[in-house]
Amino acid sequence: MRNLIITFLVLVASPAASHGGGVNKQGCHSGSQPYHCHKAPQNSPRLTSDKKVLSGTITHVRDGDTIELNNIPIRLAALDCPEKGTKKGDYASRVAKQFKGLKAICELTGAKTYDRLVGYCSINGTDFGLFMIQNSACKVWEKFDVWYRY
Repeated sequence: MRNLIITFLVLVASPAASHGGGVNKQGCHSGSQPYHCHKAPQNSPRLTSDKKVLSGTITHVRDGDTIELNNIPIRLAALDCPEKGTKKGDYASRVAKQFKGLKAICELTGAKTYDRLVGYCSINGTDFGLFMIQNSACKVWEKFDVWYRY
């Protein structure tokens, strides 16, 4: 019995075991430890059949690239905004805060960074990340544009 338990634990803890999580354009897990890469599939679709969608009200705006949807923190995928506390970062936060209280739909990539889920969000049919890129100091962070949206 003891050998059976040890064998089970070795198999479960194996680094070769399958796992979830989003990957960037290079096929690398962006927020996981240990950081590792998979070969990116050729002509991979933007959306997969197992995508997860979260919809609700924007209850809080942390900064230009992080909102809370129904109090769940969402890091906007592929968005690189200046840090809050800088002139450009505070401006990006103000631009994003105008959407507090509105309904949003976020397609989650499967990745997580710190306490946040990662996703592409839209408000009233408008891509929120693209809006921030066009109307604030935020830029595309191509490395993390896992669905090649921008």
